[in-house]
Amino acid sequence: MKRHFVYTACYPAIAIACLAAQPALAQNEVATDEVAEANPASSDANVILVTARRRDESLQEVPVAINVLSEQIIAEKGINDVSAVASLTPALQFDTGSSPADIRPSLRGIALVEGRSNVAIIVDGIDVTGVSLNTVIGGGGAQTATALMDLERVEVVKGPQTVYFGRSAFAGAVHFISKDPEFDLGGSVELAAGDHGQRELTGHITGPIVGDVVAAKLSATYRGFDGFYQNPGDGYNLDGYVTKGIGGAVLIETGGLTAKIRGSFIDQDSGTGAGFILPREDTSLNGVNLITEEDFDESQVAISSDHRYAGNDSKTYRAVLDLEYDLGGGLTLNSLSGYNRIKSRIEFDFDKKPDNIPSGTELPGGLVNCLPDVCVGIFDFDTDLQQISSELRLAYETDGFRAMIGGYIFDENYEEIDYTRFLGARPFITSTRDNIPARPALLNTNTYSGFGALEFDVTDQLTVTGELRYNHEKIEAAAATGVNILFLTGSNEIDFRDEVTYDTWLPRVSVGYEVNADLNFYATVAKGSKPGGFNTGQVRNDLRPFGQETIWSYEIGAKGSAFSNAVTWEASAYYSDWRDVQTTTICYGSASPFGPEPECPTSGAVSINYIVNADSAEVKGAEFAASAQLTDWFSLSASYAYTDSKFEDFVARDVFPAPAGTTRQFGGNRVQLIPKHSASGTARVEAPVADALDGFASLTGSYRSKRFARFDNRVLLDDKITLDAQIGVKTDSFTGLLFVNNLLNDLTPDFSRYYGNFNPSRPNGEYITAPAQRQIGIRLIKNF
Repeated sequence: MKRHFVYTACYPAIAIACLAAQPALAQNEVATDEVAEANPASSDANVILVTARRRDESLQEVPVAINVLSEQIIAEKGINDVSAVASLTPALQFDTGSSPADIRPSLRGIALVEGRSNVAIIVDGIDVTGVSLNTVIGGGGAQTATALMDLERVEVVKGPQTVYFGRSAFAGAVHFISKDPEFDLGGSVELAAGDHGQRELTGHITGPIVGDVVAAKLSATYRGFDGFYQNPGDGYNLDGYVTKGIGGAVLIETGGLTAKIRGSFIDQDSGTGAGFILPREDTSLNGVNLITEEDFDESQVAISSDHRYAGNDSKTYRAVLDLEYDLGGGLTLNSLSGYNRIKSRIEFDFDKKPDNIPSGTELPGGLVNCLPDVCVGIFDFDTDLQQISSELRLAYETDGFRAMIGGYIFDENYEEIDYTRFLGARPFITSTRDNIPARPALLNTNTYSGFGALEFDVTDQLTVTGELRYNHEKIEAAAATGVNILFLTGSNEIDFRDEVTYDTWLPRVSVGYEVNADLNFYATVAKGSKPGGFNTGQVRNDLRPFGQETIWSYEIGAKGSAFSNAVTWEASAYYSDWRDVQTTTICYGSASPFGPEPECPTSGAVSINYIVNADSAEVKGAEFAASAQLTDWFSLSASYAYTDSKFEDFVARDVFPAPAGTTRQFGGNRVQLIPKHSASGTARVEAPVADALDGFASLTGSYRSKRFARFDNRVLLDDKITLDAQIGVKTDSFTGLLFVNNLLNDLTPDFSRYYGNFNPSRPNGEYITAPAQRQIGIRLIKNF
């Protein structure tokens, strides 16, 4: 028999073994007797509930590869953003580059270099995935990093998921699910403190407003961190942050209607990123530079101290209206609407050097030829992202058959105002924005979609599912491209406008076969697409458009359990055919000794990043996860991901140390930022130490193998192992623990990018993002 709608719980120790983010270890903290009452036909109290397909389903049976983080793990680990989820999820990478706005998530070998994310970031069903315009330095957008609060569960859904998660789920989705208000009065307080100035205080209160019809919840959070690194010139916290947030929700249940109304505001002030420029040792054409822990030099981490850089200051406004109406006869109508707005100020030290005063040859008119010696550059942007979306779904369910049809609209308006400047290049250029011409760039997107799904239980064991989504997407771009960013001459009026339209059909077919209650197999074929767009920097007009990416993914998998779910496992293998891959190259402008090049003849910059399409790449992968409750007090869990992601056909201009204008074939190179091997695991002991008091200790480890920093495969980041430890006590309503993150203090760099093009005095420079250091602290959780 198929078991599609179940409530869930786990053995107590298994629940906490979820620290390794194993799909078989998530839980919802529902007591066994509550499960039996809610689902009398089911004798299994250890089924894991997921909502990846917009309905409650057993993880063991859904034909999708999913990693789940439970409410307890979220609380104990303090998880509130994508980077924390990625640290516990093999095959999910989340990299931060040269600024807090340079964010690059990737999943299952599908890497992001610039522009729109390949991984959808979903909050309570709403797509809030960020975007950036490729003007000078690029990145994936700080919107993706916005902190969250009051989470019940996180689901990492792998593979193209466009029917249920929309346009951004090209490689998969990370779905953050908030707690609902409750009709019983209650709440919680979470407190954390640690070295490097970590401090956290989060509170929630919930209860009835109108009997058993209306319930509400109020949440608030404060998080602060002074950073692992300080600027030696002024003591400024380079990678610190302060986050303040408040949110609320209302739940209405009356008759066949369930309504959830959510709203939140988050004010996040992040310091400028920590790192330094490391010259490459091997500058031969085919040389490979391995960056290891020994190459990281903390004493070199510094920026100019001419003024306090803003880093990334963002304000996020978010609202969700989620309506469900039971029409009877197996029919359910759902409406999901969302509003997401993020306003940011992004400012950091462009040249990444500690010098405060430009030096070089003095030129007539008070100018300073600050290149190629020392030029104090300030990268400075205002950004404004506004997203409005609405989805309507009609679902039908009867014995052996389920169907769904729906429509979706999405309106996104994104604006960047550029104040980037170089001190000393002109007399009027100072540390402030005074007299600096504002250069706008705009990106507007409108999406209209129709979608549907049919699912048949062909037999009691065999289920076939077909899904289809149609996307109509219009993208408009505009930018001011006529300003020389070094000398700030020229016009700041918008001189580029263009638009493009995409019509795409996205099918997905899956087959599930239930051998018995403890063993399921599935196979899936799915297509994903990611729209193209425009380069809005100072590149040649014919290079501005870049094309839409597509991917076909083929996957087989199995999920199993034994001993009443005391042992669970999941395995999958997949192949992805990736076409028109959006990746980034550079063009040398007139400020570079290598330029100007024909690709950017009017650029006054040292270099310009712009997106091109590689013809094809392929990804071969396999994943395995298992957990076991070995005794009443000892549990183990582990997961492993193998990812072989390579370009097949990619002809593009080469970069340093190749001569300017050199073109070659990069087919056969590894896709950037993708490790071939990644793994995580947890060992945990938990046992009574007194009446109603348990003690516990856990050790969590994560591993990633070496990976290349760019598509040219000339810079290789060393492999890395990170260990985290926890020890504490807990009762039914209280948890207190001591944690140590990065127990071995491994300082192997996590990310680098070619930065010599911004510093002609170091044309072989590589920007190294400073890694997180060891951190010790305490966390207290009180539920009432």
